[in-house]
Amino acid sequence: MIAVSQTKSANYLFIVAVLKSMREGGVITLAEYERAKRYYQKLTGSDLVIAD
Repeated sequence: MIAVSQTKSANYLFIVAVLKSMREGGVITLAEYERAKRYYQKLTGSDLVIAD
């Protein structure tokens, strides 16, 4: 059975992967990427720290 914390972390990792591809594609700036990453970490409740 998957724990709730694992689901939160998996959702956050997926969101960060999408944000990173958007940043690399020039769709969002680095500042927007960092802001969105913090926002979605709070929204999902993930306790992961992604080092870029």
